[in-house]
Amino acid sequence: MAELDFKAIEEKWQRRWMEARVFEPDRKAKPKEKKFYITVAFPYLSGHLHVGHARTYTIPDVIARFKRMQGYNVLFPMAWHITGAPIVGIAERIKNRDPKTIHIYRDVYKVPEEILWKFEDPKEIVKYFMKSAKETFIRAGFSVDWTREFHTTSLFPPFSKFIEWQFWTLKDMGLVVKGAHRVRWDPVVGTPLGDHDIMEGEDIQILEYVIIKFILEENGEVIYLPAATLRPETVYGVTNMWLNPNATYVKAKVRRGGKEETWIVSKEAAYKLSFQDREVETIEEFKGEKLIGKYVKNPVTGDEIIILPAEFVDPDNATGVVMSVPAHAPFDHIALEDLKKETEILLKYEVDPRVVEEISYISLIELEGYGEFPAVEEAQRLGVRSQKDREKLEEATKNIYKAEYHKGIFKIKPYAGMSVQEVKDIIAKEITEKGIAETMYEFADKPVISRFGNQAVIKIIHDQWFIDYGNPEWKEKAREALADMKILPESRRAQFEAVIDWLEEKACARKVGLGTPLPWDPDWVIESLSDSTIYMAYYTISRHINQLRKEGKLNPEKLTREFFDYIFREDFSEEREEELAEKTGIPAETIHEMKGEFEYWYPLDWRCSAKDLIPNHLTFFIFNHVAIFRREHWPRGIAVNGFGTLEGQKMSKSKGNVLNFIDAIEENGADVVRLYIMSLAEHDNDFDWRRKEVGKLRRQVERFYELISEFSGYEAKEGVELKNIDKWMLHRLNKAIKGTTNALEEFRTRTAVQWAFYTVLNDLRWYMRRTEGRNDEAKRFVLRKLAEVWVRLMAPFTPHIAEELWEKLGGEGFISLAKWPEPVDEWWNETVEAEEDFIQSVIEDIKEIIRVAKLENAKRAYIYTAPEWKWKVVEVVAEKRDFKSAMAELMKEQEMRKHGKEVSRLIQRLIKERAFEVKRINEEKALREAKDFMEKELGLEIIINVEEDRGGKKKAAMPLKPAVYVE
Repeated sequence: MAELDFKAIEEKWQRRWMEARVFEPDRKAKPKEKKFYITVAFPYLSGHLHVGHARTYTIPDVIARFKRMQGYNVLFPMAWHITGAPIVGIAERIKNRDPKTIHIYRDVYKVPEEILWKFEDPKEIVKYFMKSAKETFIRAGFSVDWTREFHTTSLFPPFSKFIEWQFWTLKDMGLVVKGAHRVRWDPVVGTPLGDHDIMEGEDIQILEYVIIKFILEENGEVIYLPAATLRPETVYGVTNMWLNPNATYVKAKVRRGGKEETWIVSKEAAYKLSFQDREVETIEEFKGEKLIGKYVKNPVTGDEIIILPAEFVDPDNATGVVMSVPAHAPFDHIALEDLKKETEILLKYEVDPRVVEEISYISLIELEGYGEFPAVEEAQRLGVRSQKDREKLEEATKNIYKAEYHKGIFKIKPYAGMSVQEVKDIIAKEITEKGIAETMYEFADKPVISRFGNQAVIKIIHDQWFIDYGNPEWKEKAREALADMKILPESRRAQFEAVIDWLEEKACARKVGLGTPLPWDPDWVIESLSDSTIYMAYYTISRHINQLRKEGKLNPEKLTREFFDYIFREDFSEEREEELAEKTGIPAETIHEMKGEFEYWYPLDWRCSAKDLIPNHLTFFIFNHVAIFRREHWPRGIAVNGFGTLEGQKMSKSKGNVLNFIDAIEENGADVVRLYIMSLAEHDNDFDWRRKEVGKLRRQVERFYELISEFSGYEAKEGVELKNIDKWMLHRLNKAIKGTTNALEEFRTRTAVQWAFYTVLNDLRWYMRRTEGRNDEAKRFVLRKLAEVWVRLMAPFTPHIAEELWEKLGGEGFISLAKWPEPVDEWWNETVEAEEDFIQSVIEDIKEIIRVAKLENAKRAYIYTAPEWKWKVVEVVAEKRDFKSAMAELMKEQEMRKHGKEVSRLIQRLIKERAFEVKRINEEKALREAKDFMEKELGLEIIINVEEDRGGKKKAAMPLKPAVYVE
């Protein structure tokens, strides 16, 4: 057969789908109970989509196609996200001829040079990648209703008006507030950064440090060394300070709230502190070694403590000043132990080694299972020898901090007897109120790079607009909605619950980037994670909006708050429709239709996205829905998927390790790409794209096409007499239908592909082997029925090829709209399946005997099936499931008492193997029916249940495990 032209087949069916408007549902066609509305996070268009994205978008398409075939009225729409600073940042970098950016867009994304230089204008980037993404989705065979397409920002005014309405609604509810808050900040561009504005480090948390101001007195001057800690309660156990002798520190005037102090911090800290409500003026710079050996005063205990050298102190973490609590911090304990051994370091800084030797640890916390100094014991337990054992030290630190926080009891008055959890907050509050401590925000890890290419800092912003996700009543409603929702996989529910708990105010507007201006404060632009939470509702009316625009009958400025309130929040009212028609210029009938669309399609049945959006978009989606819409319109489910890697490596545009979705389609065909991605991983497990494996799958898909093409020429004559192997094939087909259906109902695409493709393929291979040489009506009936079922099972995964084969089979209309197969009652036959499994296992056993015994010239195999009394034992054990009652039951019969010891041993064996689900079959009958096939397969004469006991094997026969002697 000539090589399959995937591209020609794909283009043919994409064209036909478009012409017939197959995926544009009519709400009047089916009742609301038969609607199915599924959406996926619209793509952000700063570049081409890669094969990692392909999975996110293929899953909902497979589900949409499956539900459509099940008879549902399916809406699967698509739009484009272009909000935010990233696209503006790209344009800026191209304007500045940044080599890294030029490389990505010219070499990785293959943008022609004459178009590339137009990318200095962000709108050109949007235009190019919007067109490219739509072409990719069409080429992938996604069953999208393109009449509802739109894009975000003020570049698409109707959607912008919808977002304005959303924000006015939230503001009226007191959920959009203005105030001071910490945000990630690009110090060069001067803008807050949302998750989507971060190029590297978007998952890195912001930590809140308490900085305790230790006092250095020099020449009558009071200077503060603010030590940063996440455990302020341990200030009572400080034995020394740590500074990095090689790092650059600064002495600076720090002004805050009308108060001025002199601080010593790392140079990096001085810069970062200047963004956190402090004015920092550097007086001098010096190396940390200058302060080694000096003494500072603990502002809480009054103790004088020495400053010691420590190269582990990172000047770019918090203040670069670290307090040492060796009783409860493994790093501090080991650093002191190392210093005691390395006296030359101390002598270099003129520190008397005896001072370090004489440092006494201070025990603060009582912890069950540990003595006075938990850090010391934990370091010993893990075998930490020096600071070089970094992994073990990290583990020890994690173990101690966690144990002390959750189970520790404080020992120091006036807090003695209180839990560490309570004490931590009390002490932090007290020392802050006394002015001896302050707060500093810092990233938990580095680097955090904005999409403008700059290192981010944390800034306290005043007069910033926030969505108040910390509002307790709102959180409660979000929890209620989540409790009623399906979450796939269910294991992710706990993460959603945790995010709802910790979520607080979220900056919702920026001063730069594309977007919708905040309607009451247009200097601010609504950012990308805030204008993408309820657009699923906009899809329901976007077909009508697009049609009005096309006809030149829409004035977006007239899409008022009243209009959106009526569509999305009020009851049907002819009177209101007439009023709104007057105000908007939209005919009352069209307004009624739009309202009808929303009421029909909402609530959204499924929201799909990758797992990295749980901490932001997917949870914001829940919050915004419960705030704005009535309870009956709250979403019903969220399905989360994992990421993709390429040949075992994380995909990275900058390293060129990325495979564009469109290139994968070009190389392999859309159906092969779809099937491959769906077969690789379940739910939120990650998948790895391997080119070699895709090539293998392509050949299997071609084989599938050849087989169905061949079977399409057969006729399925009803009433033919079927042999057992024919019945087996139809029974297995029933199982494939059931397995595929159940898996797709739960979005388990990998399992679905296993059933729909691989299981059927393997069963068919076995059937063809078992029926070799036959060309009767029964076989043709089975293969024709198989073809009709198999092609429909594959339609959600390989829609183009399925359409082509459906046409060959003479199927009515499009397979995309054909009826999903259901198991046929008369095809079920557990007995023939058990018999066939039995035959397969006997063949494998004989092959194994020949292999192990190295019988090169084996001539015949004698097979002995289990006697009746052994079957009786199996049946009784399956019923009783314990030795005593099974033995008692069996010993009632004289026949069993004859085999007393053997019965006892057999019961013990069956119970040990938990063989309680054994299905009884007529083994001899099955073997005799398959005798010719077995002889052909094995090249041996098969002799069944002869009187003579060849090799003394007869007694070893067990139910479903006959005794075999090969000679």
